[in-house]
Amino acid sequence: MKFTFMRNSLVTTATLLLVIVALIPSTAVVEAGQKCPSSDFACFKRKMMPRVGRKITVEGTLALAKLGWIVTFDHWGVYIYGSRDSDSARMKSLDTFSGQTVSVKGTLRYSPGSPAQTPPAASIPEHFFFDIAEVTVISPRPPAEITFREMRLRKPPLAELDFDITLHNYQTGPRWFLLPSNLGPGTSALLTKGGVDAVEVFAPRGNGRVIVGHFLGTGGFYALLLPGRAQIRLRMFPISYWGDPPDQLQVEVISAKRLTIDGVPAADWFGSNPTSSARAVIAESVLSPARMIGSRHSPDRKEVKAMIEGESRFTLEVSLKANN
Repeated sequence: MKFTFMRNSLVTTATLLLVIVALIPSTAVVEAGQKCPSSDFACFKRKMMPRVGRKITVEGTLALAKLGWIVTFDHWGVYIYGSRDSDSARMKSLDTFSGQTVSVKGTLRYSPGSPAQTPPAASIPEHFFFDIAEVTVISPRPPAEITFREMRLRKPPLAELDFDITLHNYQTGPRWFLLPSNLGPGTSALLTKGGVDAVEVFAPRGNGRVIVGHFLGTGGFYALLLPGRAQIRLRMFPISYWGDPPDQLQVEVISAKRLTIDGVPAADWFGSNPTSSARAVIAESVLSPARMIGSRHSPDRKEVKAMIEGESRFTLEVSLKANN
């Protein structure tokens, strides 16, 4: 499932949209109002029952609970779950938002719950819920921020672009972040075509440790492994553009739980631990020849496939007008 996040480089905040179905009509936002005691579901029920059957927006923290995902707020919350076998992929797609503050839009529903039919079975508590097939989940925190800094025109049709990039891993576990090394009319989305035949590993200097893998080939890309809750800033990050650069450029970023190269964990290709620091700021180019610490080629130098699991794809729109 593709997550699309459009961002102008001059804007400091943005919204990431996960669109599970077609656009939902305008909704009423549930206001916090008077807080209910943590043990008083009756109070929460009185507030929510008038909204049952209406399209509303609730805001809270997304977490896994007894019946599925739940958006917690006001000491209680609203569940998100499906009733069809085909809903499992949609439920899995919410993994990337686990533990994050989100807004959820959908038609509010109510279930009175049911007692256990037999002693081993668990009872179902009274609750409010959204159907996974008809919700939109919005996260206000983008996983990446990109600002254009400089363009150097080379022999046509090549232009070398430099960006300032901030990467955020909001998950508790490590994640691979993949960025394109080449863009232009003839290039494809990350990992959709071509393969890689080598990697060059760089350790640019700065405040904190950052390891960058520059995978080469017709499907080449950059790869960085960030620990949980990490944030790193990269200055003058290079991406080549083949063709006439547009005023607005779309840059795809992938966050993935696992990355393999020819079936081998990507970390093995780095030759040492590729994990970056939880906090780092790098001011020099990540491809400085003096900072290359290793390399590896595929067998017979033939291209092999790069594969990812548990990924989220984000597309950022960046203005190519330099910020002064």
